Amino acid sequence: MRKLLWVLPGMLATASVAAEEPIVTDEVTITATREAEPLKESPHSVGVVDQKEIDAVKPGHPSEIMGRIPGVYIDVTGGEGHMTAIRQPITTSPVYLYLEDGVPTRSTGFFNHNALYEVNLPQAGRIEVLKGPGSALYGSDAIGGVVNIETRASPLQPEASIDAELGIFGWRRLLLDAGTTVGDDGYRGDVNLTHTDGWRKSTGYDRQSFTGRWDLTLKSGASLKTVLAYSNIDQQTAGTSTISYDDYINNPTENYTPISYRKVGALRLSTAYEKETSDSLLSITPYARVNSMELLANWSLGYDPTVYQTNNNSLGVLAKYRRDFVPLRTRLVTGVDVDYSPGGRSEQSITPTKVGGIYSSYTLGSSVYDYAVAFEGVSPYAHLEFSPTDKWRVTTGVRYDMLRYVYDNHIDSSVVTVGSLNYYQVADTTMDFSQLSPKLGATYEFSKELSGFMAYREAFRAPSEGQIFRAGKAATTTNLKPVKVQSVETGLRGKREDWRYDLSLYYM
Repeated sequence: MRKLLWVLPGMLATASVAAEEPIVTDEVTITATREAEPLKESPHSVGVVDQKEIDAVKPGHPSEIMGRIPGVYIDVTGGEGHMTAIRQPITTSPVYLYLEDGVPTRSTGFFNHNALYEVNLPQAGRIEVLKGPGSALYGSDAIGGVVNIETRASPLQPEASIDAELGIFGWRRLLLDAGTTVGDDGYRGDVNLTHTDGWRKSTGYDRQSFTGRWDLTLKSGASLKTVLAYSNIDQQTAGTSTISYDDYINNPTENYTPISYRKVGALRLSTAYEKETSDSLLSITPYARVNSMELLANWSLGYDPTVYQTNNNSLGVLAKYRRDFVPLRTRLVTGVDVDYSPGGRSEQSITPTKVGGIYSSYTLGSSVYDYAVAFEGVSPYAHLEFSPTDKWRVTTGVRYDMLRYVYDNHIDSSVVTVGSLNYYQVADTTMDFSQLSPKLGATYEFSKELSGFMAYREAFRAPSEGQIFRAGKAATTTNLKPVKVQSVETGLRGKREDWRYDLSLYYM
């Protein structure tokens, strides 16, 4: 298939040579149980964007594609920066869990509200959003929703495509992908190179992303899926910072904080082993992550001017065993998630210089935070489904999270004072959190075109490392407790010919 498309005024040029591939329909959900199941048997509100729609949109920002799912709102903060609202107000709090092929993109405690720019979204194969709590299967942070980005499978036949874009405000993007299958080995590679100058002064943005996938079928019938994903983001922030009313009317491109910036690195490697028989499935997914960020925040220059670096490395494994039984179409899933994620923070005060109301430069001051913190998590879970009648499907499950922070402060004093600001320090400590998260749900098939569901779910989030160990002006932060949530939901879903509808009512 060859095509050439020009779209004005964005001047989008597209050329591709590709083999057609089947599109997964939105009648199947993966995120709710960590493997494919009919949507009509899932007691969850789930939104799906398939590969066909992603290809049509080729989003330059997560809001351009995520907003197509009802009940999901993503705003724009600058570059691909964003904040999310799913059954919560717009927030930077860690109340959402972001996954790539079912593996969390970050560890508990090291949440990033800009998580979607760490994923190569315009070249994803599928997006699923489970709205509402998902802690019984996924653990901490899965309160407002779970966002799962699926990578594209290796194609059966050779294919390749090139998408080149030019637009206003210095917009340039090159999307490259290629793949094939040779024998039992399937390969795919996707590259995303993006640049924009930003429509305001000093709000440029650069991205380099790569996603590689290797699909292998073993002689035993088992399969291996290895995914390597890397993103490097370098952006000048302040895309949505405030300006005066006069500048808003007469000079809206003005930026009072051109010295602010954010640099992000995200590397993920995982290998999913799956061996399926007629009535069982064994799945083991070891993974590694490397996350880093350097930030000079524009919003705090006037009251807490600092520049800081955070890092977080991870080794973990997701292990699951599923067994099916003939009576009542019973399915039992048991598993355990293990995560070890050492990280740290290094933060310095700065003295910014203003020229004509604009922050034009800064000098580095004393160190206000310097610590190492390791997150450790072991979380067993069980999930049970059965059908007492042909129309009913009952789902229940429970997860027990055992979480720990091991913290080592490299600053000896109890407080660091810079001018009138006090940065309280937390002494070396170990903090433990544990939480039991149950769920119960049921679906009922009224007809082939109409089904209903109801569910009760509990969720929680442990305090993040920044909330506990970056104490700021709070003298005591080690007494923080997890946020706990209870949710009750009911809904209907149906379809008529080529359109479908979903209705849900929830209290949380």
